Amino acid sequence: MRTAHFYILYMIILLSFTISCKKKYERPDHFSIDLFENQRNEQPKKALTPQEASDKSLFVIKTNTIELINNLKIQDKNVNVYKINSGTIVKSAKDSIRFPIKIISNYDLKINDSDKDSTAVYLINPQSYKLLVKDMGVDYQALPAQIFQ
Repeated sequence: MRTAHFYILYMIILLSFTISCKKKYERPDHFSIDLFENQRNEQPKKALTPQEASDKSLFVIKTNTIELINNLKIQDKNVNVYKINSGTIVKSAKDSIRFPIKIISNYDLKINDSDKDSTAVYLINPQSYKLLVKDMGVDYQALPAQIFQ
């Protein structure tokens, strides 16, 4: 009888130690610095209306001969380099543009495969990716405008 009480008492003590000694990891607050806060809070770029894009751009080219030369990923952002072989100039700050020209864009221009549809591309001087612009011979940067045919 005493051994049965001894085993019961032994089990109670053993269970109380295993439950009470279990320690959960608590993360300290002083490690809560967010190193990538700017990248997470980045909002998608607003696409400009055709009128706004035309006002901000140096050139507006309507073309159906756009080809994708390179698709890069720089700092978790897609960067596309396109080549425009020919097109009609709708708005120009200069008298003429020599084709072919290379442009850089942070968004997809949604190239059409058919020769009938043309896309208006709004161009400004390159403002970002200076090394890429120099290495690839990029002439202009495309504005994020709503696509219309």
